[in-house]
Amino acid sequence: MRTKAKGRRRPTYVLGTGLSHDGSACLLKDGQVAVAIEKERVTRVKHDGGNDTAAIRYCLEAEGITIEDVALIVQNGIFGDFSRGNSYFRGPRLLRDDLPVPVLSISHHLAHAYSAIGMCPFPDAAVLVIDGCGNALDECIDLDGCELPVEVDEDVRHLYYEKDSYYSWQDGRLRTVFKDFSPWGILFKLNSSMQLNSVTKHSIGGVYEAASHYCFCGMSDLGKLMGLAPFGREGVFKQRIFELRDGRLFVDPDWTHGFDRPARSAEDFKRDFQYYADVALWVQREVEQALLYLVQSRYEMSPFPNLAYAGGVALNAVANARILQQSKFRQIFMVPAAGDNGIALGCAFYGWLEVLGRERVPHSGSTCFGRSYGSQAVATAIRSCEETAAPPPSIEATDPADRVADLLSTLQKGLRPSLASGWSTKLRWEVADVATFATEVREGRLQVSRDPAGPVTAIVRGDAATITGVLQGRLHPARLVERGRLQCTNLDALLLFHAGIDWKSMVAGKAPAAALGDFGWESDSDPIGRAARLLAEGKVIAWFQGGSEFGPRALGRRSILADPRKPGVVDLINVRVKRREEFRPFAPSVLREDASTYFECEHESPYMVLIAQVREPWREVLRNVSHRDGSARLQTVTPDWNPRYHELLVACKRLTGLPVLLNTSFNRKGMPIVETPEEAINFFREADGLDALVIEDHVLERTEATDLCNPDDGRQVAGLRH
Repeated sequence: MRTKAKGRRRPTYVLGTGLSHDGSACLLKDGQVAVAIEKERVTRVKHDGGNDTAAIRYCLEAEGITIEDVALIVQNGIFGDFSRGNSYFRGPRLLRDDLPVPVLSISHHLAHAYSAIGMCPFPDAAVLVIDGCGNALDECIDLDGCELPVEVDEDVRHLYYEKDSYYSWQDGRLRTVFKDFSPWGILFKLNSSMQLNSVTKHSIGGVYEAASHYCFCGMSDLGKLMGLAPFGREGVFKQRIFELRDGRLFVDPDWTHGFDRPARSAEDFKRDFQYYADVALWVQREVEQALLYLVQSRYEMSPFPNLAYAGGVALNAVANARILQQSKFRQIFMVPAAGDNGIALGCAFYGWLEVLGRERVPHSGSTCFGRSYGSQAVATAIRSCEETAAPPPSIEATDPADRVADLLSTLQKGLRPSLASGWSTKLRWEVADVATFATEVREGRLQVSRDPAGPVTAIVRGDAATITGVLQGRLHPARLVERGRLQCTNLDALLLFHAGIDWKSMVAGKAPAAALGDFGWESDSDPIGRAARLLAEGKVIAWFQGGSEFGPRALGRRSILADPRKPGVVDLINVRVKRREEFRPFAPSVLREDASTYFECEHESPYMVLIAQVREPWREVLRNVSHRDGSARLQTVTPDWNPRYHELLVACKRLTGLPVLLNTSFNRKGMPIVETPEEAINFFREADGLDALVIEDHVLERTEATDLCNPDDGRQVAGLRH
């Protein structure tokens, strides 16, 4: 019988939690990240924040402990008041008021700063935080000894919010050098019928949010503005956005004068694409100049050779490259989870270093803090998906004419448009050697007729099996047209019909799903070699290995991958897999030792927060992983914390001669990156643009005969085509 070793020390856990937008939780174990997760990965709600119960529970369960096993809890909520207890914040929390664990609240920029300190490789560094909005002046706990540029009356300190902060980290101590604050107010009034919510008036992050709202009718993905900018024309707009003086930044109150064409829909954006691209380029250039001024001013206040940089603005890869090249700092570390998702990391590191007074433990450089599921969990997920896969709608008849008749009856009785009104289309269906009929959608009603008289929007021709599959929601019409199995005189009209039908009503309120029998799957003794061969053959694969990345970028644990030389791969992934705007570029992953061969890059860039120019001889070869200006948001890969992904790149280089892969996140527009094996398998089953899923030691491959349709796919394609 094994007995417990005497004198074994119990580990010390510190829990950090962020309750802003993009909420997260982090569990340190003896000063190192044991597990951390963004709330959106658990709840599957993009940019989810506020109540932190789901994220905290994930961390505790992954480590196999309870909240009572934690030595200290540190939290931050920008607009949260914990003076009446910690047990409730936009819902019940695990931090009940009788919890025998100390709970401490810290201010926002201080949490950002400690996320940089905990992760950066420098023993000493300056620390810079720039974002849209931090805590109010009266909530900040990092004001001692620092310079404040303005005096604010005590009774309005709650109306001034952090916009940039500068610290020094030296000899294990953080000192606040300078903090700037902005009053609260309306930053950008678009017109009489549409305006932004109130934000900080003089922040770079606020300007970027405002411009994103103007161009994209929303702010859910601010990085799109950076991706749009290279399509813009220099010099179209000449007015200044920022006034830069005395080491500070102010937003010109008239900067939006004349901007009265906000995009109110995707159609608005596409119709005036060049205009919005010009706006994006103008804002991006102004932001870059403002950041360079701010960084240089802070350097003069307290010079350091090294800079650790955090806050949402630090995700601007184009500006980051200019700071690295043009500022006086010799080395710069940009926090991978620089936005509010990194707040939990900073809270935890603050608790370990400042509250408990422990030594800083050097960070490995990894951002992969999610739990590992392992091959057994993957096998269980596959079996579970096999057991729960819903069969396609049943058509009992075997005779082709009877099957079509049954389909017409099912369509008439069981289906309904998912768009209540505002669209109409009439299609003539010609089923080879069987029948001709018509479907018409008008004013939210679907009618089926055996008499297709009168004008039609499109004529669709195919055999009975193919058209049956389309009308059951199992086969996607665009893919069938590509393969020649379906003919259509107006594909846009067919896609609009397919997008507007509520296919979920076909199977008891559930979207039709193919059984895994439609895919080949097996455990592979060499999944990396198999993945490399698939990529060399021009396949697009999903890649799921180990614990998930923490932050907005997929870095080789939850990725969609392709050979960048594959013709048409950008449109294929953008439209059929990611379902996002066509102008958005993809990033390259490259072996660190080969990076300078293909890119103007002599430094490491492991987190995709820097851009580099593609070298001239390789611009045509790598056009699918570079932007129209020749830049690429580069990821350099080493074997230390990403061994399997490094091995994959080595294997691809051996087969193709090219150590570069197209790497994009394993999700689609509006969806958090997949976290669990079940989510990965279900995504693969739905995304007909993916050829294979390599998940731990298992490989799922789509068979050639499979044309599975995701019920939402047509809507997105139709929207992009119009």
